Amino acid sequence: MKFAAVMLLGLLLSGCSMDVAKTHPAHQLKFQSIRTSGINQVKIVSTHSLFPGDILLSSSTSLTSLGIRLFSFSGVSHASLYVGDNQIAEAVGKGVKIITLEEAIAESNNLLVLRKQDLSPAQSLLIREYALAHLGEKYNYKGIVMFTPFMATRRVCELPFPGTSARDGCLRALATVQLSAEMPGADSEASNSFFCSQFVISAFMAAGAPLFSGEAQWISPADLLHMRNGDVASYQIPQKLDYVGHLKRWNLADILSFRKSAE
Repeated sequence: MKFAAVMLLGLLLSGCSMDVAKTHPAHQLKFQSIRTSGINQVKIVSTHSLFPGDILLSSSTSLTSLGIRLFSFSGVSHASLYVGDNQIAEAVGKGVKIITLEEAIAESNNLLVLRKQDLSPAQSLLIREYALAHLGEKYNYKGIVMFTPFMATRRVCELPFPGTSARDGCLRALATVQLSAEMPGADSEASNSFFCSQFVISAFMAAGAPLFSGEAQWISPADLLHMRNGDVASYQIPQKLDYVGHLKRWNLADILSFRKSAE
C-alpha cells in the first residue's frame, strides 16, 4: 500500500500523460516515453534515408539542452526540418537559418528522424519553400518566455488519469489563456518570429499538412517526440508520425569520453 502511494505521488509530480489501451482485455496502461528511440527498438539510419519534410529532433551536451530536457521530461531539446539538398532549416537564437546536414549531426549528441507518412511531394516542396521564404526571421524569445510557465502549469492537464479527450481539452484551454495570440494593438513579434518547434509546426500548416489543429506556439520538441507511433501524444492529433531512425545516438562510450574530457 505504501509503495502504491509513493508511485502515485511520483506520477502526480511528473505529470506523465497516460492512455488506456482499450484493445487489451485488461485495459493496459500506457505512458509517454522519454526515450528517443522507437518504442521497441533503436534503428540507425544513413543520411540517404531522409526525405524532404522529415522532422529532426535532437539534443546536445549544452546546459541549455539539458535544462530543456529536464524541464520537459524528454530526451530532446531541439526540432528542425530536412528540406532536401543536404539542407536543414531551423529556428535558433540567431533566427531562421539553413545549415548542412553534416553540421546538424556534428552539433548534436542524439539526432532522430520522424516522418509524416502521407506527406506528398508537393507538400514537401511547400515546406521547403516556406523555410526558404522565412530565412532571417527573428527568434521568438517572447514566445519562449511565455512557454516556460506553461511547461509547469500544463502538468495539471497531464495527470495520468484523465483520458485523451480530457487531457487535450485541458491543454488547449490552458494554452489559449497562456500562449495564444496577443491582444489587438500589441507588439506582433510572436507572429513574425519562431522558436524551433513552432517553426516546424508552422511549416507543415503552411503546406496544408498540419500535424495538429492547435496553434504552432503550443508545441515543444517534446510534444513532437510524443507524436510518434507507439507513444502517447499530449494533444489529440490526426495522424501519428513514423520513427525513421537515428542519424546519431550517444552511446556509453560517448558519455564516458565526454565525462573524461570535462574533468
